[in-house]
Amino acid sequence: MFIAAADWAIAHVAGSGDVAGYVIDTGMMLPLAGPGAPEVQEHAVTEFITALGMTQQAGSFYVGHALEACVRLPRVWSRLVKGELTVWQVRRITEDTIPLSAEAADLVDARIAAYAHQVSQTQISNICRVAQEHADPDEAVLRQAREAEHRCFEVWMGQAGFDGTIDISGRLDQPDAADLERAIAALAEQLKKAGSEETLSVRRAKAAGMLARGEQALPLEADGGPGATASATPSRSRHLTLYVHLSVDAVTGALGDVARSEASRSPLGIDVIRTWCQTAGTSVTVRPVLDLAAERYSDAYEVPDLMREQIILRDHTCVFPYCRRPARSCDADHVQSYESGGPTSSSNLAPLCRKHHRHKTHDGWRYKPAGPDQPGVYLWRSPNGVRFRRDRHGTTLLDPPEPDGG
Repeated sequence: MFIAAADWAIAHVAGSGDVAGYVIDTGMMLPLAGPGAPEVQEHAVTEFITALGMTQQAGSFYVGHALEACVRLPRVWSRLVKGELTVWQVRRITEDTIPLSAEAADLVDARIAAYAHQVSQTQISNICRVAQEHADPDEAVLRQAREAEHRCFEVWMGQAGFDGTIDISGRLDQPDAADLERAIAALAEQLKKAGSEETLSVRRAKAAGMLARGEQALPLEADGGPGATASATPSRSRHLTLYVHLSVDAVTGALGDVARSEASRSPLGIDVIRTWCQTAGTSVTVRPVLDLAAERYSDAYEVPDLMREQIILRDHTCVFPYCRRPARSCDADHVQSYESGGPTSSSNLAPLCRKHHRHKTHDGWRYKPAGPDQPGVYLWRSPNGVRFRRDRHGTTLLDPPEPDGG
């Protein structure tokens, strides 16, 4: 499959009038492979990776690594084709060579090919660094700038646990990390002095939220005695917006005490939300009830706010196969174009991210609602005839394809 990815990419090299594929959702428009590798038609990349059931980002990396190895690392590629290397062994090399110049990548290929089956990731990185410095001594400043981009701070909102917790990860400069550690440690200690009996780990987690709201201190009462209490005055209140959904399951109790967080698209316990609402300093906004199955119309091309809100809450994400971009950041697309008589109505609107909206408009992707009794369910057809069923639970490859009436 990895070899097929390279073959497909080379067979769909972008011409002067084509949009080239890039790795998206990385904060930068990164080319699929390094300097000297051909650019690939954007729609061709999407066609290939969607057929494999990959997200746009993961699939773009996959195709890019295959193209990188095939074109810029011919010695490593030859060993892969002969069965002497596995795909993961090749990909851990291409991950480091894509930013290199063509000359530096060739040096890495010459030095590492014979040992690619046994080198460590650290050795690969070191070989790449030496090759870059040897091939491009004037690139040192640019290399340092690229290394600075490794700094990051991620809040994984789309991966909330049932208890309402979110994972956070980051890579900071040492002085910034030291300042953050001191601030969290100090607030965690103040919570303890204020009478908190929770573990240090829990107090540190709460301290991070306090920092986000500007709560820098927990002043004690003036006497500071055993009966002293602590209170925090946040510079920003904690704000919670609740989207209230009314469904048959909710009315009958079939779902139990479970709610859904739009931010993370994950189920949450009702007790978790109750605790959030009762936390001091929290302001709560309750959004009005929307019947997600209701059909709304507008005579204009522009989508009214209420109708946009309805399709966001109905579909959750971009409805293109395997895409996970939140619907709130997507375009409201007319499934049947407005110009061809498609109405501005709930059943003819769906959220599409800008990239997949472009594929639908210009690159031959087609979709339609599965039926009036299945709101939020869509049938997709790729330019080469691959068919998918997409609903709020995910994507299903239709094999054999279901008839779609043309």
